Amino acid sequence: MMRARSTVRSLRKFQINDNQLTKHLNQPLNLKTMKNKTSIFLSIALAGIVGFSSCSKDENQAPKFTKAELSADNKTIAITFSEGVYANADKTGALEATDLLVTAPAEIDFTYTVEHTAGNATATVNIVVTSVIQGTEKFTIKPASATSIYDDEGEPMGASIMIESNTASKDLGIMGRWISEGDNVAPLLVTYFSVLKVEAEFKTDYTYVVNQFNIGNTTTVPDLVFTGNYVIEKSTIDNIWTIIANQDLPYAAVASGIFEVKANPEVLWYEVVQTSGTQNVPPTPAEGFGSSNGGTLGTINIQKFVRVQ
Repeated sequence: MMRARSTVRSLRKFQINDNQLTKHLNQPLNLKTMKNKTSIFLSIALAGIVGFSSCSKDENQAPKFTKAELSADNKTIAITFSEGVYANADKTGALEATDLLVTAPAEIDFTYTVEHTAGNATATVNIVVTSVIQGTEKFTIKPASATSIYDDEGEPMGASIMIESNTASKDLGIMGRWISEGDNVAPLLVTYFSVLKVEAEFKTDYTYVVNQFNIGNTTTVPDLVFTGNYVIEKSTIDNIWTIIANQDLPYAAVASGIFEVKANPEVLWYEVVQTSGTQNVPPTPAEGFGSSNGGTLGTINIQKFVRVQ
């Protein structure tokens, strides 16, 4: 090592032969002599410390994670490494999804891809979450193996190295209490079923209660009460979710469709059709709102709700 030889040369400058050492030690003891001896030994000690420090700085350290920033929309994690990294020990290859192991609490369903340029110290993990997020979860990132990530000197990142993201933003989908009245009631319901108002509660245990009030009803007692359970899954298109409502009362039925909670102001757009015992075709995230029965219903089957709780 170049620095090691420099250290040896530095030490030689401070070497003392036996005669010199005897001469110094046999001198009458006085403060000046003590100071000189002390200076000699301190100089030798400091030279050694400097030499070893310089050598330590040259020692290569394995790369590590320094930051994992989850975006507010839960769609990306910005990863920062301590230095530029590669997928191969020979300074080639960009990191891919197979090089990083991204995990989350078991109740979160998600897939991910990785964007990275070979040699860069940053990478982006693109996340597609298809389940509800409570707002307390964090993602954990680590190398997929001990041979997944390298620095420019071929030093691998240890398989046990990991980092945790910041807390995910809450996204409960349709869960909560909602009300639809006035112009928010779907025109189809007003025209064919004389609906005045709809109160809906989609509970966290995946059951629901929907109260329907018809035109002319001025009481707090609904004309119809619908109950059942539901299944939701977030799509990869915008913030649109799919929903299947398995109705128990007042009669057994299955309805399918889509919904989206739009922001500023917060409004739930909801479009479903009864698929059991009918020829109805539910709307899809790809076709968007107004695509029930291939788009033949237009926008008259879109129900809008505002959150109550």
